Amino acid sequence: MTYIIAVTGSIGSGKTTITNLFKKFNVPIIDADIIAKELINFNKNISSNIINYFGKRVKKINNVINRSALKHIIFNDNNERIWLNKLLHPIIINRINVMLRSIVSAYVILVVPLLIECNLHYYVHNITVINTKYENKVKRILNREDISYQQINNILNTQIKTKIKLNYANIVINNNLLVDDIDSIALHQYYLLLATNAYVKNNFNIFI
Repeated sequence: MTYIIAVTGSIGSGKTTITNLFKKFNVPIIDADIIAKELINFNKNISSNIINYFGKRVKKINNVINRSALKHIIFNDNNERIWLNKLLHPIIINRINVMLRSIVSAYVILVVPLLIECNLHYYVHNITVINTKYENKVKRILNREDISYQQINNILNTQIKTKIKLNYANIVINNNLLVDDIDSIALHQYYLLLATNAYVKNNFNIFI
């Protein structure tokens, strides 16, 4: 089975920036957030369920659900967020499993923001946590989304605190500093070592 490197961290921690560095190594990357977006935007059954449930509050724009409005709803109402998660998570997990079965490379990067929250950490071989300062998270989120500070705090409050995620980490990437090509090459070689050398896994106590 392909060695699964789970990458997790809170919103705005820089997971996409870090994992994109591995594209030059042709490492398969499965991103749960991308799967969720595709389901909401392009899966007719999912989008119909969402529109039937939330109604005009998430009225489509250019035939696509207003994800900004949807985010505002679910991160201000815990019950609404739970409903959406129950709808999406089983399908996302099934899609991930299908994708994993088709991969033949030494290792795969699985990006899952809610890895710990959804108890998916039991099914991966290694957990890499992206850690960054609060102000860096806020800056990244504001640069890419039309969102308020209050909404950012609401989102962060629905996720397990990074200091708790760190307890599950096999590897921690400090994304307060610049992570460059040299770092990614070293980490790629390290992941390959974990994936191919059972001796390393069995004889160093920092691994699962």
